Order: sequence, then structure tokens, then C-alpha cells
Amino acid sequence: MIWFWQRWLGIGASGEAGGSANETAPHAPRAGGGKGLATVISATALVFSGFSLWETALKQAELSVYVTGDVTYERDVAADEFREYVRPAGGFEVFAVPVTIANSGARDAAVLAMLLEAKNPKTGLTARFKASYTADDAYFANGGAKPKKPFSALIIAGRSAWTGTVLFYPVSYSNGKALTPARTVARFYQDVQMKYRFNYADSKFSSFSELLEKLPDFPERAELSAYEQSKVLGRNDKVEVTLRFRRPAPSGWLDRVLGTQPQPISMTWEMPDIPGERVARGELVRLRSANDDLEP
Repeated sequence: MIWFWQRWLGIGASGEAGGSANETAPHAPRAGGGKGLATVISATALVFSGFSLWETALKQAELSVYVTGDVTYERDVAADEFREYVRPAGGFEVFAVPVTIANSGARDAAVLAMLLEAKNPKTGLTARFKASYTADDAYFANGGAKPKKPFSALIIAGRSAWTGTVLFYPVSYSNGKALTPARTVARFYQDVQMKYRFNYADSKFSSFSELLEKLPDFPERAELSAYEQSKVLGRNDKVEVTLRFRRPAPSGWLDRVLGTQPQPISMTWEMPDIPGERVARGELVRLRSANDDLEP
């Protein structure tokens, strides 16, 4: 029984209280062994909960933009009470571009505007277009009216996408005469015609081509050329374009730190060998895309 009392009182074999470390250590309780495992499990659960909260509610909007190669070009020559005073000679150049915008973030995203910058590498003429309307299938039907709706800001919910056909209309050209109203251009032609028919009896002409042959350096020649070279895309032409997007300014530090902007998209479109008079009538022309490997 001595060994029992020694063990119970904590007296080692040497007779001293506490005994040797080698005797008591194996019988000491292992405090904290299960607590560490529980801490690891709790921390792991917290990390996954935080990640889930980020992905489902807090993640900033992240937009990806896709443009197919099925781009359509036309000259909008429609005349109404208002456009009669603002429509340029030859009509507005219009690009109909199918656009898909996907939001992989959790928060909603707003797209305020879409801008298209175009350049004709052969003529050097540049132009800026903006998203002015959206159109559906009825717009591309043969004949009849071409219904379209004014473009408005897009709100793209988290984990969703927007798809539509956007009509881009010109807002400016490097040629300052390109958007001169057709009425003004017609009046200019009439004034030149009257001037040279009555004031230069020896230089009679029946067309402006004859005038250019007989008086190649007449003072109005530069202005006339500006009116004639007012389109960024013509028969067998190529145009290099960049599509940009405008989003609202960041509203807080989180938006400024983690918010992203859609990257510009660069493309090259080519006009097929189609008679100019068909384009001038406002017919829809499908452009060839130099960026689409599937194009024939």
C-alpha cells in the first residue's frame, strides 16, 4: 500500500514530495489537446463564411464585354421635321453593333455610355460615335420602318448579363464640315453654281466635275472637297475602331480600391465591294470583320 499513498500524495520514490518528473509527467493531464483542433475548425469555417459573403454580396462589379463580328453599317437618310435641319449630306453614318456585357461580380454595375472611335487608315479621317439607340430583330427586316429605342444607361445585376444591338451615331469628325446639315451644303452648291455660271461666261459648265476641270483652283475648291470627303467608311474601305465604356465615378473607398473598368475593345471592319448608290439609299450592309477568324 506504500506505493499507493506515495502516488496519491505526489511523493516520489526518493521520498520527496513531487517525485521525479519522469514519474509524474506520464500521468499529468494533457490540457489543450482538443482545444487546438477546435480552433482550426472554427478558423476554417470563418474563412469559408467570409469568402461566401464576398462572392455573394460584397464582390465589386466586374464587367466583361463581347462583340461579335456581325456588324452592320448604313447611312440614315430618313427625313422628318427635325432631321431635315440637322441631317448631314449623305445621311448619318450608323454602326449597328451586337454587344454582350457580363457582370461576374456580386454587386450591380451601371454603364452610362458607349463610345466608338473610328479611323479610316487610307484617308486619315477620324470620327467619334456614341451609343444613341438600341434595336431588335425588326430593325433588320427588309423594307418598312426601322424601329429603335433611345439608348439609356444600363444597370447590369450581379451574376448576370445584358445583350443587345447598339446603334452608334456620329458626334464629331476630324473633318469639321462632315456634319454640316444637308440644307447648308445644298445652298453652298447652288451659290457656287450661280456664281460661276453668270460671272464666268467663258467657263460654262453643266456639272461640278466640269468645273473642277476648267477651274481646278477656284476659291471654293477646299470647302467642296471637305463636303465630298465627309464619311469615314466607303466602298472597299477599311475602318479601325475602338469601343470604350463610361461608368459612374467611384462612390467610396471600396469602389476606388477594388473597382474595375471594362477594357477597350479594338476591331477592324471592312466595307465590301458594294455600289455607292446602294449605300447612299440607306441599305444595310454587313461589314467584314478582320478580327473574326470564322469569317469566310
